[in-house]
This record gives sequence, structure tokens and C-alpha cells, in this order.
Amino acid sequence: MALSACLALALALLGASFVPEESTLEAIVRGRAFKWEMRSQPPFRREAARMGAVRAFRAGWSGVGTSDQRALCAFRAGELLRAGDLDEGALAEFASGAALRSSPWSHRSALAGGKMLADRGRRAEALRILKLASKEGVPSRFAEPAALMRGVLLAEMGRRDSAAELWREVAIDGLTPLVRLEAFELWGQQLLEDGDIEGAAGVLHLCRERLSAVSCEATERGEELRARLMCSRLATAIRGEVLLRRGSADQGE
Repeated sequence: MALSACLALALALLGASFVPEESTLEAIVRGRAFKWEMRSQPPFRREAARMGAVRAFRAGWSGVGTSDQRALCAFRAGELLRAGDLDEGALAEFASGAALRSSPWSHRSALAGGKMLADRGRRAEALRILKLASKEGVPSRFAEPAALMRGVLLAEMGRRDSAAELWREVAIDGLTPLVRLEAFELWGQQLLEDGDIEGAAGVLHLCRERLSAVSCEATERGEELRARLMCSRLATAIRGEVLLRRGSADQGE
């Protein structure tokens, strides 16, 4: 074969083997296009578009882009798989996103994966992934819900003191009012379960005191917090326990 022909063949083979790596942003655009195709489609076509979107987002996870963009790809792929009842695949995507460098989408991945694992009773795994959203420097809007879920898991595992410590920390020092309210509720309910009605009542009083300023705001947040305080599960449970004790005392006379 002539030298020029060999050179031409080598260049052709080199060009065929070189595929430019897709950027993460390009993959995100493709993934969103496939998600859009899922709308109003018959089941077969909808699932085909779902898997097309998952493949696109997976390509974005390994593509050229920022850590937050890659975490977004993992989160979106996980969402799609979870919605398609492909739980193990969804958990793998959320775990991949959560393991990336700290960013909003990596924290969202950790919360989503932690909730899925918790719902399936896989508590130890859930605790591990939720810790990724609880590290120092993680914004409160992610760290505080993660702490709440960790507390619930620890309580279910019999580590009630550790659970109460997490809830107390979020309730007293947290920055997200609705999450703080839930922390107060969980903390107080555990005290009530332990028979400490006075302690539970003290937690309820502290809750109303600490959240009063926000609940008085003429904002959507203030309105929602007021509604939640009025329907407090802890207050209802305390009233029920008080009535129960009174009834028992009356019967004992």
C-alpha cells in the first residue's frame, strides 16, 4: 500500500475513534428534551423516553462540567428511575450524586436517597448518606431536614438520647422555621412517650416562644407556621394525656 494511502487510512481510523466528550450542559438539555417527550405519551413510548432521559443524564454525570451540574444529572436520573419504580437504580444515582463535592444538588441527592432508604427500613445505609448532607458548611435548608431524618432513624434503632440531641439542636439553634417546628414536635413527643408530660409541655411552651416572631409575620411563611402551630400534634397529644390521667385519677377515688 502506498505511503499516502496508509496515512489516509490511519487518519480515517483516528477520526472514527475520536468522539468529542459531551459537556454536562449538553447532556442536561438532552435529558430535559426526553423528559418533555414523556408527556401525554402511551406507556411504551413514555418508558422509552424515560430511559432516553436517564441515559442522557448519566452521560452528563461523567461529562465535562461543574460538580453541581454533575450532581444535578445524578439527581434527575434518580428521580426518573424512582418514578418508574426502578428503586435500586434510583438509589445508585442518588448515592452517586451525594458523593460528589458539596453543592446544592449533591445535598438534594443525599436527602432523596436517605428518605428512600429510610422508607425501606434500611436505616444504617440511610444514616450514612444523610451524614453527607449534615457536614459542616452545608446550608441549613439541607442540613436541618437531614438532621431530623437522622433523629427519627436513631430513635427507631433504640438510640433515643442521640435522637433527642439532634432534634433539640435543630429546634433551638435551627434557621428554618418549619423544620424547627417539626424538631420541637419530635422532641416533645418522645418525652411524652417516656411519661414526662411536664417536659413535653415545657418543650411546647419553648416552641411557641421561640417561633412566635416568625408566626406573627404577615407573610406566606408566617401564615403556614401559624396554621401548623394551631394543629400541633404535640399539643393534641399532651391534652389527650392530661385527660387520660384525670380519668384514671377519678376512677381511683
